[in-house]
Amino acid sequence: MNFKALMLATASAAVVTSASAADLPMVAEPVDYVQVCDAYGAGFFKIPGKDTCVKIGGRIRGQFISDNLNSDHDYDDNASYVRGYLYLNTMTDTEIGLIKTVTEMYSEFNQAGDEEMKVDDAYIQFGTAYGDLLVGYAVSNFDTFTGSTDIGIVDRNFSDTDTLQVTYRKSLGNGFTASLSLEDSSYREGGDNEYDVVGGLKLSQGWGFARLVGAYHQVNDTNSNAAIVGDEEDGFAIAGTIGINLDMIAAGDELVFAATYADSAAHYVNADTDYIDGTLDSWDAKGYDAFSIGAGFTHYFTPEVAASIDGSYLKVDDADDYERIATTAALGWYPVSGLVIAGEVGYVHQDDDVDTFKDGTDDDYRVGTRIQYTF
Repeated sequence: MNFKALMLATASAAVVTSASAADLPMVAEPVDYVQVCDAYGAGFFKIPGKDTCVKIGGRIRGQFISDNLNSDHDYDDNASYVRGYLYLNTMTDTEIGLIKTVTEMYSEFNQAGDEEMKVDDAYIQFGTAYGDLLVGYAVSNFDTFTGSTDIGIVDRNFSDTDTLQVTYRKSLGNGFTASLSLEDSSYREGGDNEYDVVGGLKLSQGWGFARLVGAYHQVNDTNSNAAIVGDEEDGFAIAGTIGINLDMIAAGDELVFAATYADSAAHYVNADTDYIDGTLDSWDAKGYDAFSIGAGFTHYFTPEVAASIDGSYLKVDDADDYERIATTAALGWYPVSGLVIAGEVGYVHQDDDVDTFKDGTDDDYRVGTRIQYTF
């Protein structure tokens, strides 16, 4: 009797279980959602069906820089613009190592009604156990310190040049990094279809960094100015930079010193020909020596408010004993991550036998402001 009851109970349970299972909803097939790539930093995500991680960013910048306030002319030469930047970075882990690509571009609308689209950086970098190889358009391997202030409303006698290049970097351990690059010489007022060779050694430690870099330069002896005495074929430049972390004063504080010497390679001591009458190529061909020294300091009053100042001195051993002093000072407010609201003042004094500035003076005073948001 007990056995018969047990069999009936088992059969009933089986029927109930089958009915309950039939009532369950069907399991949906898995969806290939976008995945976060934490390994490469914040903002990277993986495209469904791909092995590549992508980061998309941007920036909006509005800027105003006054004309020379020391001028006597009756027309304005103020400079203002709005730029929209697009940043696209990718990371792909492959059998040969990590492949990284960087593309940065912007569109600009300025006070003259002109529109411009430009690529700031575009390169591919291969990361392997033997070092990193970069191929493309990026900031020169020579450049280290390009100023401390937010805007840089006057040119300050530092090398600051983007160029086509092939650059190899290798970590040597204990904070040392070595680099060697082949760079398009035309971006340094050099010869067409010629190349500069740039090598550097950097030490990074908790106290800051130190970097020594040198360049072999191809002189442009076919330029109309240079051809006057164009008997030079090459030149060179060397530079040293030391950056000291001053976190003991306030987090983010830094003091930087830089010095550069060039022989027939004046573009390595000053990148902007607009401020020195386009004489860089002529100085190179005539074999003139040039040197510049500079420094910059940044102090954070709070994490949201900082002041910065930098200055530099340039001397060229030419017939006019060309000398140039430039300095800028800025106050920046950073209320939220990515937002910069800054004001800046700048001063330039130029000394040679010819009045260089278009208004007939050797002194240039300017003020400027910038509002920028990066996301």
